[in-house]
Amino acid sequence: MPSRFRPRTQTISDTVHGVPVTYDVPDTSPPPPRLPFNLDSLLRKGLFATAILMTIGAIVWGTVAIGSMLALLAPEWAAYLVAGVFDAGWAACLIAEWLLRYDHKRAALPRKAGVGMLVVSMAAIVLHGAFSGSWGWVVGIIGALVSAAAKGVWAIGMHTIRIKLDPKYEAYLRTLQQQTGTEMALALGERDRLLSEERIVGVRLALEARRPGVPPIVEPVNRPADRPEPQPVQAADQPANQVEPAPAPVPVQAAGRAVDRPVQPEDQVDMLLSRLRKGEHITKRGAAEILGVSESTAYRRLKDAESKLHQYN
Repeated sequence: MPSRFRPRTQTISDTVHGVPVTYDVPDTSPPPPRLPFNLDSLLRKGLFATAILMTIGAIVWGTVAIGSMLALLAPEWAAYLVAGVFDAGWAACLIAEWLLRYDHKRAALPRKAGVGMLVVSMAAIVLHGAFSGSWGWVVGIIGALVSAAAKGVWAIGMHTIRIKLDPKYEAYLRTLQQQTGTEMALALGERDRLLSEERIVGVRLALEARRPGVPPIVEPVNRPADRPEPQPVQAADQPANQVEPAPAPVPVQAAGRAVDRPVQPEDQVDMLLSRLRKGEHITKRGAAEILGVSESTAYRRLKDAESKLHQYN
């Protein structure tokens, strides 16, 4: 990043003897012009900084005044906690009004609600001053004007940045916001659906793991009966010393030997893997129908087959 105390450089990409290289050289081009001093931006920041400080002061004063009055009938911690709600309410409405500053129809509701909460807060501060003594109502009125002044500064600041859009452009902006909000709502709904499916699979797997395991029934492999040794066969016209022994029988593998073996998880994974290699789209329910097992077991077999498919690819 160029700075005032570090010389500016530019990066050059070149090819030297067929090898691409990148190096930095001093930048001799004239520096870009600096932006002029923006007094409006500085004053706007100062205005809203003042409004924030006044709002903090109004909330502190209102909380102290109303909290001391409510402490007559409630514990102090509860009284002061509830007292902060009065001024925090209209301060929250200011935030909502700021967010809706380009939509005057929707901004009207937080603006009116903020004024109503401000009136209630000011009335509570004046009432607290009236209960304090003969001149307490004067202190109450002055304290209430602190909240009114903070609200007034905010109103002036919002008036300086509020832009009155034409109905056409305001409707256009509102339509874009609704489309974006709809896409966000659909995305969040899809996320919740996927998370629910993951939780369902997790619950099923947990329930299946808690069931007592059934040992697989292994049928005994029948050993072939002992066959007699082959005897030499002699032809009628063959001399006795040239008898050739009979050829030994070629061992033949029984085609049904694999059927006697119980179906293993690896066999089910291989079955799904062969179908995936053919380009078939298999879902969790489809895998359960193919293997004849529960959906939770089929889901595990399908995941193993997909991992093998990606590993081989």
